[in-house]
Amino acid sequence: MNAVAASAIFSVLSASPQVSASPSSAPSPVVTALPAATTSAPTDGASSSPAPAPTTAPDTYKYRFVPRQPDHLEPGEPQIFAVYLNDKTLHSHGPIQIKVQTSSDVVKVVSESNGHQGVIPEIVPGDFEAFSTLPKVPFIASGMTLFLEFVATGPTGEKTTVRVPVKLL
Repeated sequence: MNAVAASAIFSVLSASPQVSASPSSAPSPVVTALPAATTSAPTDGASSSPAPAPTTAPDTYKYRFVPRQPDHLEPGEPQIFAVYLNDKTLHSHGPIQIKVQTSSDVVKVVSESNGHQGVIPEIVPGDFEAFSTLPKVPFIASGMTLFLEFVATGPTGEKTTVRVPVKLL
């Protein structure tokens, strides 16, 4: 991948969002929290306390990425159970909806790419959601596959990262 194109793509997809309750006319992406979903609580096998399980995502999420879970978890280690996106293919000037389901002890989820990052708002413990509109993606980036990184942080600073592949059009 051309380094200039990669930098432009990552900047577009990971610009620090501004959280608002309604859409904005600003040219930069605006993130709006989606309604909270209910979660059920299965055990995660690492402790006797239950952790929220990924719920069935609404129809707006067509792409579900479930990362491999570690064989042994350290106490307090944050987990990302699933990442949902509105689609595996993202379109220039199109919407991007993100839902990250984590263990209930996660205090922050950040999307990262090429040195840029944006915080995904917490809706309820274990459920982080955002909506944004992508700006125009450079023509050179059309058809490329790249990875969006999601970093979950636990209450004492422990982190876990998940890389989710997406295609740009």
